[in-house]
Amino acid sequence: MTSTRAKLLAALVAALGLTAMSPSFAAGAQQHRPGVDQRDGRMLEFRRNGVGGAFQLAEVSCAPHAADRLETRLDRVSARLDLAGEQLQLFDDFRTAALTAQTGYADECATLRPAGGKTADLVDRLEQRLKLDEARLAAMTELLPQFRSFYDSLSAEQKQSLMPMRPFTGELRQGHPMGDARP
Repeated sequence: MTSTRAKLLAALVAALGLTAMSPSFAAGAQQHRPGVDQRDGRMLEFRRNGVGGAFQLAEVSCAPHAADRLETRLDRVSARLDLAGEQLQLFDDFRTAALTAQTGYADECATLRPAGGKTADLVDRLEQRLKLDEARLAAMTELLPQFRSFYDSLSAEQKQSLMPMRPFTGELRQGHPMGDARP
């Protein structure tokens, strides 16, 4: 095959590939809601981060606008769970505790950052990390009682919708060539 023929063949394959993708582009991107799996609507509010994973439903962060993102995440959880009666009050108590913990943690982050763009040495960085971890632990400890009360008020179905989807481990279940798609 000549070089010109190979180039023409590659261009034809690329054109066919782009033509096949154009209907999906024309339809627009599917609405993506962070924290909700598009397949069955279950909440993805946990993140695997080392041993045991990290609790992301009310994870505190030093990032800018973290309180706004937390508030949005909690609004989505509230809408998803279809809360009623006493659950609404318990959720509001949890929400207030979570937002207070986030604000306090963000304030602590601001005080621990080096001033004037100064870089810290490794010992200072380790001490800073330890202080941030202590502040995160204090924030999580502060909101735990309200979360426990709220969680205990949920039905089994509501609790199940908060549970994370199990990650794919690469093991396929018997009976189906691609494994069982259920979590």
